[in-house]
Amino acid sequence: MSGSIKVEQCPQCGALAKLDASKCEYCGAEFLVASLACLDRLDKTGINKYINFYKDLLKESSDNGDLNCAMGICYLDLGLYDLASKYFAKAIEQIPDYSDVYYHYALTLFKGKRPKVLALTEIKKIENYLNAAIQIDDSKSKYYYLLALIKHDFYIKNGLRINPPTYRDLMSEADSRPYERSEIEKMLQHVLINDPYLLDLLTRS
Repeated sequence: MSGSIKVEQCPQCGALAKLDASKCEYCGAEFLVASLACLDRLDKTGINKYINFYKDLLKESSDNGDLNCAMGICYLDLGLYDLASKYFAKAIEQIPDYSDVYYHYALTLFKGKRPKVLALTEIKKIENYLNAAIQIDDSKSKYYYLLALIKHDFYIKNGLRINPPTYRDLMSEADSRPYERSEIEKMLQHVLINDPYLLDLLTRS
């Protein structure tokens, strides 16, 4: 993300923002939300502060991909998947080389359900977005973990043929990359998984 927004005051505490600062020096809030983990300690009120803040900025900069992505992340965290997907679709057009926007868009397409109950067309669409994210940046374990969940809960659980890479291949790829606990925990809030074995592997219990 480019972080190219002009901020005059913190969207969370209202303190005046320093020129070119990316976060508030008083409350530590990020001005531009770049991941679900950024919202980890905020309740619905705090997230809505960001949404109102971004709405005002988008009136002046509707073509700012970073803002549209940040808005999508806020709506995704609240479970407002249809709204989130609209902003991610815009962001993909505006910042097509940013891998996380494809990942977040993929998350919205689950709509809080387990992979097993989705249609094959929905799963293929999710896989396409995740593969796009990996093509742009293959360093993030969460992309591989989410693909592994699809292989296990959709293909294996439904008795379908699996094209490579396999579930185990994807888990191995994920395990070889830096582990982001907060991101994985956030992911599991939006993709329903009830297999204790899988959950132990993903959360590294």
